[in-house]
Amino acid sequence: MMKQVSYPSRGKTIYGFAHVPETTASGPALILSHGFTGSGYESSRLFVHLAEAACRQGIYVMRIDFLGSGNSDADFAENTYLSAWVADVLAGVDFLATQPEVDPARIGALGISFGAAASLIAGRDPRIKAAGGWASVIHPEPTFRGIFTDEKWDYLAQGNKRIEHVYAGARFGATSKFVEDVKNLSVTEAVQQYGDKPLLLMQGDLDPVIDITHSAELAAAATCPVEYHLVKGEDHSFLVHMEDNIATTLDFFRHSL
Repeated sequence: MMKQVSYPSRGKTIYGFAHVPETTASGPALILSHGFTGSGYESSRLFVHLAEAACRQGIYVMRIDFLGSGNSDADFAENTYLSAWVADVLAGVDFLATQPEVDPARIGALGISFGAAASLIAGRDPRIKAAGGWASVIHPEPTFRGIFTDEKWDYLAQGNKRIEHVYAGARFGATSKFVEDVKNLSVTEAVQQYGDKPLLLMQGDLDPVIDITHSAELAAAATCPVEYHLVKGEDHSFLVHMEDNIATTLDFFRHSL
């Protein structure tokens, strides 16, 4: 069963969809975090396919629209920065823990691209039992210099600035808050606080957005149990080998939650 859900975060409302297994017992749950300028559907309904497959395996899945994205009304530029997305994920964990179909001790987080960075940082919260990232942003500054251009990144770094930009067919705004915020957060440092929490990292070897060495470096730096996959022939979309990517991911979370 799929139903629309909403919950409060940062004084506003997050909207999304929950895919609820047909069972009377509480079980594992997964919160999905889309990428920068994306939505809870992701390209070609990637997250819908993932959620439906997970639901058939007894996992409650919630795919959300971050504030300013998709159906979650707010200004994109003013509300899109890494610590804010982490807060939205953790507010989602609060929501999941109250759902009768969810065992609050079996909640996982998975994201793609910028949403993966938010999921992995949120993953240091003890309520999240396992975390994963597809094509994760791990070093935001070099990644987003490539997206914004050096000129616009440096302009935002001056403080109290805003830009409008088009990248890969998407038009969006960004503020100086985005640049300032990523300097205070480290995906690597967050993962090193996991203890024995399982971590999944998947990276396509043809990704034009993310330096493919970053996920391997994170896997090597992590002190927790890590499952790392460099997916041959996969790009940033995770659509080329969608079925295999979903199967690998669900196998990880089935055993980790």
